[in-house]
Amino acid sequence: MNRLLFIMMMLIASVVGLSAHAGHTHGPTPGEEEGEGSALTKVELSAAAIQNLGIQTEEALLAPLQKQLVLPAQIEVLPEKNAQITARFEGTIIEPLVKLGEVVKKDQPLLKLDPTLIGNPPVIYRSPMAGSITEFRLNKGAPFAPGDILMQVADYSQVLVRGRSYERAELQEIKVGQPARIIQDLSPHEVLVGTVQRLDVGLESETRTFEVFALLDNSGFKLRPHQQATLLLGVGEAAEVLSIPDRAILGEAGNLFVFVQEGNYFERRSVVLGIKAGDRTEILEGVFPGENVVIQGNYQLQYAKPTSKEKSTAADEGALHSPEKPHRLWIWMGLGSLGVIGLLFGIYRHLYRGQELK
Repeated sequence: MNRLLFIMMMLIASVVGLSAHAGHTHGPTPGEEEGEGSALTKVELSAAAIQNLGIQTEEALLAPLQKQLVLPAQIEVLPEKNAQITARFEGTIIEPLVKLGEVVKKDQPLLKLDPTLIGNPPVIYRSPMAGSITEFRLNKGAPFAPGDILMQVADYSQVLVRGRSYERAELQEIKVGQPARIIQDLSPHEVLVGTVQRLDVGLESETRTFEVFALLDNSGFKLRPHQQATLLLGVGEAAEVLSIPDRAILGEAGNLFVFVQEGNYFERRSVVLGIKAGDRTEILEGVFPGENVVIQGNYQLQYAKPTSKEKSTAADEGALHSPEKPHRLWIWMGLGSLGVIGLLFGIYRHLYRGQELK
């Protein structure tokens, strides 16, 4: 009887242990994506989809790249090409002979003035230089006194770009005559090239900033005084590094990535950046030389859906790790174990009663 009881207890423990193990679910292994919200690392597009998205790529290249200082800047008129027309006597303006913004030649008449002293004939003021009328302070019939500024003429064919920076070691590497790149805020994709004309001899006493002045040709008169810009200055020796266009880089600091194209496949890769020069940035990790990175249409690629093949593969992987199957199996095993326990208990009771009758 004791041996029979022992066998029954062992059978019960085995069934319960089996059902408990079958009902246990495991979490995703390292590297597995969990849930539909996970970012796709690779997506396949048809030729038509690639064309519709306007996908364009550029090869990652090994080329010399030089570290750059990026300084906020402002457009200014050259002091030697800016003239103020001031009154040398007291009087009134008879008639302006030019308009604000008008381009004038040297010695061209600007103003006709009437001196206050009786008997003096009208006086005509002429432009001391070629340029544009940038300021017109008094109107017809307005009185003026000696020293008053009546008009201003400036030559915009060349302008200064004044960049400002707080104290930093790289400022010592800037040299007069070196190339300077300028990007104006109104045209951020257009890069203009000038030269460093001069450096500050000391820091500004109030702002504690250091100023760099770059000379820039403005023959097309695209630039105007007081416009905001960015001054880019190369410092140090150029080194051969792997670089890609800035347009290829997406994301935020700490989570930057690019898309690399191989045939119809686009792979999302995390990248680590190095120095920046112009419109290119060094890549320390994530891309290899010769690979094609997406520079246009990459933003839309973030939301591209996987192909049907990828969907079926993902569904199969999800089925293997689905909690529904082990949960359902656990229910059936539990019911089965209860049936076995009931059957064994009935056998035991029958045998026990048979012993008592004897």
